[in-house]
Amino acid sequence: MLDSVMTSGILPACPTLLLDEGSRFTAALLAMPDRAPSLWPRTRLNGDAPAVQARAFLDSHGLPEPECTLVCSMNAPFPLSEDRALRREARIRRWKNWIKRTGGNAAQCLFRDAGAWECSALLNETRRIFGNVLGTDGGMAAVLAALSLESLRARSWNEGVTVMWAGARHIQAFMIYQEKILGLYEQHSGISRDLLLADLKDLRLNWLPDEQVRAAGGHGCICGELPAEAEGFRPTWILGPERFRLEGCGRLVSPFGDDAFDRCLGLLYGLSLGPTA
Repeated sequence: MLDSVMTSGILPACPTLLLDEGSRFTAALLAMPDRAPSLWPRTRLNGDAPAVQARAFLDSHGLPEPECTLVCSMNAPFPLSEDRALRREARIRRWKNWIKRTGGNAAQCLFRDAGAWECSALLNETRRIFGNVLGTDGGMAAVLAALSLESLRARSWNEGVTVMWAGARHIQAFMIYQEKILGLYEQHSGISRDLLLADLKDLRLNWLPDEQVRAAGGHGCICGELPAEAEGFRPTWILGPERFRLEGCGRLVSPFGDDAFDRCLGLLYGLSLGPTA
């Protein structure tokens, strides 16, 4: 599957460094136009200062300087005094504002200035070291990874589809119609399978209250205006390191062929879409 990237239009025009800061490690991948994707240098970085570690990885292996660097994260330091509930509410509000402003356009997922999004700290740190850097939210990178699949994109023009990211700490569901993000759901991975499926059923029916998701420990959701012509977003693709827990709930996929680097591929796909936000 990985080397099919060669014919997908995702292949970079120059050496491009991709960093996905997850909850357990940071996936680092150097996409190189003169190598097959299966031979792109990659590693898992552990600990703090992932951009510094990425610099050391490139230098120690004699790898070329990236002309562009793309990063994603959902991690952000916050004061102990900060109210977690308010933080989660603010995150969903950012999503709502972004969807309203862009219409959910995936081509607008990469930011030069990520503002209050959680990826800002990583973006700024990486820019100090590598210069030309774009960043996005980890959830947006997951959607971009899913949209790199031609079969999913084509299906989304006939009916709405659901993309689920099953991560180590978070589970997210995105309602995609005609390649646009129109709704979403964010919860923590400890949620039971039955409760998750019940929530998704109500989300697809347009009546899952945002407050109900947060009351159950999640970040929240966006629904209520999902178009009827999307026909309920029934076809489901499931990505992420914990996707096998959801076997039987949809198609289990790994666009990169290694779930640790799926969101890195999503970043690269986002770059291929053109102008950034």
